[in-house]
Amino acid sequence: MAQELLKQSEHDAAVTPMDAVLRAAQNGAINDDHGFRLLARLWMLKRLMYYVYGGWAQGINLNEYPPAVAYLFGKQIYDESTHEMQYVDEILRRRWVRTQRKFFEHPYAQFSAATRTGAYVFCLRALASYPQPIRVAALNLGPKVIELAWTERLARALPGDAIGAIFSSQLAETRSHVLMGRFQTERFLRKEVDVELAKRLSAETRRDYLFYLEETARFVLGMEEEKAGEVTVTADID
Repeated sequence: MAQELLKQSEHDAAVTPMDAVLRAAQNGAINDDHGFRLLARLWMLKRLMYYVYGGWAQGINLNEYPPAVAYLFGKQIYDESTHEMQYVDEILRRRWVRTQRKFFEHPYAQFSAATRTGAYVFCLRALASYPQPIRVAALNLGPKVIELAWTERLARALPGDAIGAIFSSQLAETRSHVLMGRFQTERFLRKEVDVELAKRLSAETRRDYLFYLEETARFVLGMEEEKAGEVTVTADID
């Protein structure tokens, strides 16, 4: 089952909306404002993961799973926190804002629930209702596989650039999240009902993550927001 989820996510990761940002970087069309927008939007999601993981932590039964489950979860939270700080540190280093407080107030850093970012975050938060291995399978063998792919491509497209260096530094940690997902899926998902739930929830999280990436790419490149009725990314969740 873990291999099946990985294969589907790798298929979805072959082409993502972030490839538009990749092409702009390869053509030398990324300026400071584009870079600010990119880091701000990625920072926003990493910061919102505290809200997601906080809900997940309340549902971990330490007597049901071995200590490795809690340890791996803690490591993932730590990694996400590190990535968040890398983004904001680079924004401050480049003087796109003068202080962290000013960044929190900046329009680029504002979160709105009625967005695809909001839909993705609430999708992940809703996984708190399920056992930890199902959550991990849905996230780490879904969006995390896609995140690893586009991050790796952007890192290659920005050689010698500080932003590219940030992406490069995150690859080992993101890759470890995928491996964590595979380990926990193979070890702990035994019941048929859990397997079917994990498949469905992985498809839903992949879909919402791709929608988030589309919204992010449009924002970074200053493109017009998606019009009502326009569909550019699809996913089969059945």
